[in-house]
Amino acid sequence: MTYTQNNLKCAVFDLDGTLINTITDLSNACKFVMKKHGVWFEWSDDDYKHFVGNGNKKLVERAFNHTLSEDKLNAYLAEFLEYYSVHGLDTTKAYEGIAEQLRLLKEKGISLAVVTNKTESAAISIIEAMFGKDTFDLIIGQRDGLAPKPSPDGILAAVNELGFNSSECLFFGDSNVDMLS
Repeated sequence: MTYTQNNLKCAVFDLDGTLINTITDLSNACKFVMKKHGVWFEWSDDDYKHFVGNGNKKLVERAFNHTLSEDKLNAYLAEFLEYYSVHGLDTTKAYEGIAEQLRLLKEKGISLAVVTNKTESAAISIIEAMFGKDTFDLIIGQRDGLAPKPSPDGILAAVNELGFNSSECLFFGDSNVDMLS
């Protein structure tokens, strides 16, 4: 089927790097854990942009340069998540013009969804803080039984849950992980 604007009924978005800029808060959470454990890698925010996209566990693993045992990785991930739950909106902002574009899509009757590798509770909190409670029709984050991106499972679940078929939807993302989804 050829896509036309007339059959667009749903827009599905990645969150981090697509709708909002979270990189500084994510890198700060990693730096907090590093400092706590006396480990330091000199990564810039640009480096962290290459670390994100496969969920928080992979982010922490990459930030620690793949040097952690599985037990330490899980412990450091818990510390990362605890810090990020408090400081995840310190510098995070929606990209300029995004809120207006989302509003225009809603006015055209297009359903909006987010599919992210961020935990679902964090995604909901951030989205509500950035865009309000009623902007998105569905938010899907990391869930048990749902493979993270680049698996297309989350996107397909969103499309299905909203009652559309894939030819009626577009997916917007910013990374290789998103494009492989």
